[in-house]
Amino acid sequence: MVRTLALLGLLPLAAGQDARRWAEALAAYQKYSASKDPVERARAASELGNATAEKYDRVCWQLLTNLLRQEFAREGLQGKTEEKVAGEVVEAAIRALQRISHKDVVAEMTRVARSRQESLRLRLAVIWGLAERGALKDLTELADDKVPQIQVAALDVLAQRAADESVPLFLRVLGENRTWEVKLLALQGLEKIAPESAVEPLLEGLGRCRADEGRLKDQYVRTLRKITGLEIENDDPNAWKAAWAAKKAGQEAPAGSTVAEATEFYGLKTRSTRIVFILDRSGSMLAPGSEPSQRVFKLPPDAMGGPKEPPQETAAREEATRLKKRVDAVAVATRWDALRKEFFNTIYVLSPRVHFNVVWYEGRPDPWRQELVPATWVNKLECLRHAEKLVPSGGTNIWDALELAFQTIENPQRPDLLQIDRRVNYATVISGPDTFFLMTDGAPTFGRILTPDGILSELRKVNRLRKVTIHTICVGDAVPGAPPGENPDPAFLKQIADETGGDFVHIRR
Repeated sequence: MVRTLALLGLLPLAAGQDARRWAEALAAYQKYSASKDPVERARAASELGNATAEKYDRVCWQLLTNLLRQEFAREGLQGKTEEKVAGEVVEAAIRALQRISHKDVVAEMTRVARSRQESLRLRLAVIWGLAERGALKDLTELADDKVPQIQVAALDVLAQRAADESVPLFLRVLGENRTWEVKLLALQGLEKIAPESAVEPLLEGLGRCRADEGRLKDQYVRTLRKITGLEIENDDPNAWKAAWAAKKAGQEAPAGSTVAEATEFYGLKTRSTRIVFILDRSGSMLAPGSEPSQRVFKLPPDAMGGPKEPPQETAAREEATRLKKRVDAVAVATRWDALRKEFFNTIYVLSPRVHFNVVWYEGRPDPWRQELVPATWVNKLECLRHAEKLVPSGGTNIWDALELAFQTIENPQRPDLLQIDRRVNYATVISGPDTFFLMTDGAPTFGRILTPDGILSELRKVNRLRKVTIHTICVGDAVPGAPPGENPDPAFLKQIADETGGDFVHIRR
């Protein structure tokens, strides 16, 4: 009884503390919401989210909506590619929206998420803001919206929730004509729920995957492994069916064989067929380096030529082989030597089913091509010849190189392939890449965004819809007293990989 009375006595004090915190949040909003500094605008949103309670939720919602409308109005002018909307601000606002709990305010948020009169970007931010408290029924209906980006956002939230009630939706979208991002999220949701009833539909879905849908195949395999408990790495649907039938019959599952050869770079593997290599050629790459780990680079069967190989492909293959042997014969003295050797061997063995591009970067990004191209021998030879002429110089511009990779599509002459304006750069892209290999030996020193935190915030904003996996390679060790930017930042690169579902490796000297 005494304890209860003591707690009741604290209630007015707690209420007073809440009021003070809210007053401080309002003051911060007044001070920072119109700042030119995105970090300060983000602080305005964060303060509101940290201080809100049910009795303040309506005002919090109104202020956050105003802040987001103001932020989205910063989009570049028509025809400009520079993105003006700050990732820090959008992410802070979404986190603050997720703190709102008043049921009437949540209902108003849902109305805005549904409204086609509202801007697309605001609708998306609000859907992610409903991640904690939006009704499953409403989110499920949004998953069937006509706008692909709205579908992605809704499936993203539902996959995070991983409710059993969402299983029918996840299975249904896998059989429909949806973007690969939507299907990927449905698979991730099923992976978390792990319903055994989904195995047969997943086996059928794996069988429907095209040869160029390597990223989806990988996720099908991950999901099947989680649900079935079968420890096999195999994307052959017939082998999976045999293994599952054997397990149900209490027999040993056959291992089968893998249909698609994995692309491997610095020991990191992917079966994706839409890849961009983002590679550092700054001046620090001339620092001492070591020989790449010895491994066998094996040509896949579909890249080995044959009686029907066109003459130009045969000639390109023979020339590429000579180039590779010449690079292999060079003793590795620098990081650049090691990168060239690894890169030449990786490109040489690419399967023609892979579409790829390369963005080399120093103080500015320098794309090899403006689009994804198939890994034919003619294209691979051109890529290797281009790489042979490059010389390291300048600083390290990580964000602009990443942004350029996000804007890469298969055919830039077909604007219909882009769902929304290219300058927004986080649009769902039907023919865009789904996997990056990002390699660097330093921290960012050039570009639009120079801090690791700023790059991570912008990356989160872009990748909320794009769902690109980024594998990261950190080269070299820190040197005491080295100039800013010349030392690698392995923690930053590992965080990029962790947040995008990629793998990380640190190549030391």
